[in-house]
This record gives sequence, structure tokens and C-alpha cells, in this order.
Amino acid sequence: MNAIFPVIILSSLVIMAIKSPETVLSSFTVATEKAVNLSITLISVYAIWQGLAYLLESSGISKIIAKFFNKPVKKLFGTDNESAIYNISLNLTSNALGLSGMSTPSGIESMKLLDSENNEHGKTLLMVISSTSIQILPISVIQLLATYNQNPTSAVIVSILTTTLSTAVGIILCKVFR
Repeated sequence: MNAIFPVIILSSLVIMAIKSPETVLSSFTVATEKAVNLSITLISVYAIWQGLAYLLESSGISKIIAKFFNKPVKKLFGTDNESAIYNISLNLTSNALGLSGMSTPSGIESMKLLDSENNEHGKTLLMVISSTSIQILPISVIQLLATYNQNPTSAVIVSILTTTLSTAVGIILCKVFR
């Protein structure tokens, strides 16, 4: 990827300079402005949800959520490690809210704990579920649609259906090829 993107950008720049040299600078300026605005918008959304996650953690509500997932996580991932169960639950919850960036720290910690148990199946399953994660509320997609004046709720049902199907297939395949 490190080689592909520079080649695409440079070839686009060369083609643009040949076909329409007067638009090269303005195109890059407009694209950069849009990228910065989008980044600021997404950062603000993540900041709000990160703050909410901190409040849930501080108040102990996240531990209550983790207890809700306790039995399914134990059975699915084959672990009795309470810390691993807690981190896996946080990972699943963050992913379900469409906040994959927030789920990364708990996912990494879960991987370390599962690795210390030599639980290869649990690690593989966690990677598959984190990658395909069921998204009940795709926050990033909703924010992007709202930013571009589209119906922000139009992606919710489609997201739930597709991510549920991909997660189910991933779990089944992990169990079949175990």
C-alpha cells in the first residue's frame, strides 16, 4: 500500500497537469480543505463517545455491561479469565456502537490475555469478530451521512443486517475450521 498510493497520486497529478493544468492547485486545495473538515467532524464525534466511554468506565456501568456478556464470552472464547472477559466485552460493545477506534485498546489487551493462556482459538475468534463486528449503531457512517446532508438513518438497518451476517459466517467458519 505504501507504494500504490504514491503511484496513484502522482499519476493522477501528471494526468491532471496534462489535461487541465489550471485546476491542479485548486483541486488539491479543495480536497485538502474537505479532508480537514471531515477529520475535525469525526474527531469531535469520537471525542464525545470517548468521553461517554470514560464516564461508563468511571461509574462502573461498563462492568455491569461486561457481566451481561459474561456467559456468552466464556463459552464462545473458551476463557475463564475475568480480565479477558471484561476486555472482550468492552471490545464487542465498542464495535457494536460503530466505534472501532475505541475498541482497539480493549482488543489488544484481550489478545495479550488470551495469548498468555495459549488460547489460539479465542484469539482467532476475537480477530474475526472484531473485523466483522455487528454494528447496531454505525456512528461513523451516520456522522458522514449527516455531514453530507444525506439521511443519516438510512445506513442503520443495512449495517445491522450485513454486519450480523458477516459476523455469523465468521463465527461459523472459525468453529468449522477449529
